Amino acid sequence: MSAIDGSRLLSALTLPGSHDTCAYTVDDRLARTQHAALDDQLHHGVRVLDIRCRHDRDRFAIHHGGISLGLSFDDVIRTCAQFLARHPSESIVMSVKDEWPARDCSRAFAATFEWYVERHAAVRWHLASEPPLLEAVRGSIVLLRRFASDKPLGIDLTAWPDNATFDIDDVPAPFTIQDEFRVPVPASIAYKWRAIDSLLDLAPGLCDERWVINFCSGTGMAAPPVVVACGDTQHRGIHDQLAERLATRPGPSGTLLLDFCDWQDWRLVDALIDCNGSR
Repeated sequence: MSAIDGSRLLSALTLPGSHDTCAYTVDDRLARTQHAALDDQLHHGVRVLDIRCRHDRDRFAIHHGGISLGLSFDDVIRTCAQFLARHPSESIVMSVKDEWPARDCSRAFAATFEWYVERHAAVRWHLASEPPLLEAVRGSIVLLRRFASDKPLGIDLTAWPDNATFDIDDVPAPFTIQDEFRVPVPASIAYKWRAIDSLLDLAPGLCDERWVINFCSGTGMAAPPVVVACGDTQHRGIHDQLAERLATRPGPSGTLLLDFCDWQDWRLVDALIDCNGSR
């Protein structure tokens, strides 16, 4: 990000992200979405994190659905803080989601999040409700809030329907999001790709007015995330198709969240970063 004009809106940049960022600690084919650890993702250019928490005894345990990933929110914040201390020109966007029913808690999820902000006082957060200019958040974590709060706290994305392409308009800056994650069988990868590709077509005209978020992830009992991303002997995966698209039509693409973002030595992450020079 050091080479990008700081007067640009963060939401207008093409940003590589990782879907279910921390699901690299499990060997379950339906649960695992990444190979690379969080610090490796950040080092190679991933700037949008999808962090999913279970509120457990007034702390956040990192989860994938009901599966504990063996990490805490402290672990996530420390890793991000260490990265930003080494690279103060960068910014991290963090979606924080209330992922699973709470257990033995004495306060609301939002109150525990604020407790973490106070606990890690050296970490700079952007907790305003509007997408910022890049210059204003270099060295900071920008919160996309996917949990309830009774007061303004970060960018509110709680109006998030299940398995859909949708707009969120009742926020200071509007969003267009594609999160059609149900891919029941490998033949359904073609439908998922059309959803991704359609939003990529719209992105150049939207990115200066809306935050465009395009999930490239998908899963189903017969099509686990690795098959959706990488394909099988009969079906092309999302990654191959996205790489081809970015090679032939680079340009503003919005935020794309990838499974297995280290695919082919971070090829997609590098291609998305390069899109920021194609205006």
